Amino acid sequence: MNASEEGGHSLASRVNHEWSRLTRTERKVARYLVAAAPQDVMLAAAGDIAQRTGTSDATVVRTARRLGYAGLPDLKSSLGAHFGAGGAPQISIRLEVSEASEDLAATSSAVVDDAVERIRQFGRTLDVARLTEALQLIVSAEEVFCYGWGSNELSARYLALKLNRAGKRSRHCGTTGFTLADDLLTLTSRHAAVLFAPGRALPDLRLLVDHAKATGVGTILVTERLDQEIAADVDVVLGDGGSPGGLTAEPLCAMLLADMLVLAMMSVGKDRAVDTYALLTRLRKEIVPDV
Repeated sequence: MNASEEGGHSLASRVNHEWSRLTRTERKVARYLVAAAPQDVMLAAAGDIAQRTGTSDATVVRTARRLGYAGLPDLKSSLGAHFGAGGAPQISIRLEVSEASEDLAATSSAVVDDAVERIRQFGRTLDVARLTEALQLIVSAEEVFCYGWGSNELSARYLALKLNRAGKRSRHCGTTGFTLADDLLTLTSRHAAVLFAPGRALPDLRLLVDHAKATGVGTILVTERLDQEIAADVDVVLGDGGSPGGLTAEPLCAMLLADMLVLAMMSVGKDRAVDTYALLTRLRKEIVPDV
C-alpha cells in the first residue's frame, strides 16, 4: 500500500478499521486511495477519483468522511504532511504537476480544482460564532494591528487596507526579529491584533502574543493549524483551510476571511464607512480628476 501515513491513524489503518461499515461503492474508493501513489491522490479532484473508481463525487467525499477525515481536502493534507516529511511537500507536488502536464490547460485546471476544493472545505468548516467574536474585538478597538510574515504579510496588508477604507483605523506589519520589537511598542489595550500564521509559528509570534496578552490587546489568530500551541493564548482562533495539493497561495482563504470581517464591520459602522469612502473618492479625484 503506497498511501501511508505514520502512526495509528494511517489511511490504510482507517480503511481496515472501517471496512465492514463501508458500502460497496465506498470500498471501491477506499481501495483506490490506499493503492494509489500519495501524489496522485493529492493532485486529484473528487471528480477525478470518482471517474477512476466508477463512482460519484458524492461517494468520494462521503468515503473520506467515513474514514474519519473532515473531507477530501483533509485527507489530502494528511497524506501530504507525511509524503513530504523528508523534504518540501508543496515543491514536490508542484514538480509533479509540471512534469505531468503536457499543456497549460491541464496545469491551469489542476490549480483551479485545488482552489475550488479548498474554498468549499473552508466554507463547510467556517465557524460563524468565532467569526462574530473576532468582529466584536475589531469593532470595539480604536486601531487594528494586522500581522503576517512572508506571503502572509499580503493578508495583513489587505485586511489593514480594507479596514481603513471602511473607517476603522488599522496598520499592517510584516517585520521579524529586532525590528518587530519597535512595532510592538505602541500596542495598548485599545488595540486589537489579527495574526496570520497559517501553518507554522515563528518565535517572533510567541513574543507578539505574550506582549499582547500582557498589555490587554484582543488577539485573533488566523491559522490552518488549530491545534498549535499558540492558539491557547489568543482570544479567537479562525480556521484557514490549507491547500490540499499545495498549488494555491497560502493567503487565499485568509483574504476571504478578511473580506467577511470588513463587510460585517461596515454593516455595524455604516455611517463611518460611507463617510470614509466619500473622502477616499474625493482624494482620488484630486489625484486623477477624470476618474
